[in-house]
Amino acid sequence: MNAARREVLATAGRALFWLPICLAAWYFAAGVFGWLPSRIAAPAIGAVAGKVTQVEVRQRTVTYAVEVEGPYRPGGSPRAEARVDVHAATYTFGAGVFAALALAARGWRQPARLALGLAILLPLPAFGIAFDALRQLGIAPQIAPLLAWGTGTREAIALGYQVGSLLLPTLAPIAVWLVLFPGAWQRPVVPA
Repeated sequence: MNAARREVLATAGRALFWLPICLAAWYFAAGVFGWLPSRIAAPAIGAVAGKVTQVEVRQRTVTYAVEVEGPYRPGGSPRAEARVDVHAATYTFGAGVFAALALAARGWRQPARLALGLAILLPLPAFGIAFDALRQLGIAPQIAPLLAWGTGTREAIALGYQVGSLLLPTLAPIAVWLVLFPGAWQRPVVPA
């Protein structure tokens, strides 16, 4: 077995060793990791659906109270309010994955890079949280008729939800790791 393959397998083994430890740390800190993305998502939800009147972050869940005003009608526009609960921890687990990869790449020697990577990943879950809330509002019986979303809007929300829940939480930590820790995966350049 050549040296490059041994190093790749060693890094993968170290990452698998660190993964349960980092995910356990993330689990206990998930409420902290979910606070900022939950706040960032509120204006996006308000821009698409209606006025966000309340944002309540509890443990790993965020609750949005959204007031929607329907199209204008003589005599007054119809209004409704809905509350949606989003399990924010579903979108923040990438911090644990990144920490495990960083520590596997000897990241404890470079704590600034580890902290920078976590800071980069901190606001990204807002994307998934916002689209999850919009998805729930789109199917809420008291709100859906007032939203008057067309097919294109509903499809865009469905796509955004899939990207925010499946792709972003899993691929973003790997991409940030590849950028911040290139020594863990690049071959050293040997002069000829």
